[in-house]
Amino acid sequence: MTEEMKETAQAENAKAESAAPKVAKKRWPIVVGVVVAVLVVAGIGGFAWHNTPGFCGTVCHNSMSEHVDNYYSTDASNGAGLASWHGDNEGTTCLDCHKADINTQVAELGSQLSGDTGNLGLSDRYYVDNDTCLSCHGDSYEALAEQTADLDPYNPHDSPHGQLNCNECHKGHSQQVDTCGQCHPNGGQTMRGTN
Repeated sequence: MTEEMKETAQAENAKAESAAPKVAKKRWPIVVGVVVAVLVVAGIGGFAWHNTPGFCGTVCHNSMSEHVDNYYSTDASNGAGLASWHGDNEGTTCLDCHKADINTQVAELGSQLSGDTGNLGLSDRYYVDNDTCLSCHGDSYEALAEQTADLDPYNPHDSPHGQLNCNECHKGHSQQVDTCGQCHPNGGQTMRGTN
């Protein structure tokens, strides 16, 4: 090979070598952009799925299948309690009543990891406070009493004993309890979610 051909070949090799890093430099933003887009879409989809009973019973709480079965009325009680009724009639999901605060999630994760899931009972563990119930049912106990004023002969929400906790009578995942009717005649009233 002549000297001139060698120089031409070397020049072409140098051009090719300098072009290769430029191509690689142009590709990394595209790769990063695609990865970020996939993560964002997966995150949005995961968050949407997170608010469904199927997520609660599948991903984090495999020991909660009885809760999910109760929600769908496929358990032995045929959906006793208000979870099934609210799901069927109001479109309510788990997180509408069971707020996913970090402390609860960490405690539940600890129960799952340790295998100590006996504390995940249908009625005892998943207490719902009055504020959660009243956020949909009147905003205050007094307003709820006004809404149910036509209950005869006795309005349980206008109790002479003061404000009871909603969970005393109304159970999310088990049979309702007629607390007032244990001492007072209630004229045959029944509660939603009583099977």
